[in-house]
Amino acid sequence: MKEITNEEMFIEVVARVNKYLIIMGIFFLIYFLLKPKVDIFLFLLALLTMAYALLSYKHLEITNRLAVEFRRSKTALKDATIEAHERYSA
Repeated sequence: MKEITNEEMFIEVVARVNKYLIIMGIFFLIYFLLKPKVDIFLFLLALLTMAYALLSYKHLEITNRLAVEFRRSKTALKDATIEAHERYSA
C-alpha cells in the first residue's frame, strides 16, 4: 500500500476545501438571486469567495501537474545518469 506524504495530504485537503468553497459560493449566489432585497456587499462577498476558490483550485491543479512532471523528469535524469556511468566506467 502506498504511503501518503504530508504534501499529498495537504494538497488533497486544500482541494477538498476549495470544492466546498465553490459549492458554498454557488448556494450563496442562488440564495441572493432568490431574495427580493439583496445586500450588495454580501453578494460581492459571495462572488469574491467563489472566484478566489476557483482561482486557488486551478492553481492547485497546475502545481500538482508540475510536481508530477518534476518527479518524472527527476527519475528519467537519474536513469540516464546511471546508464552513462555504467557506459563510461566499463
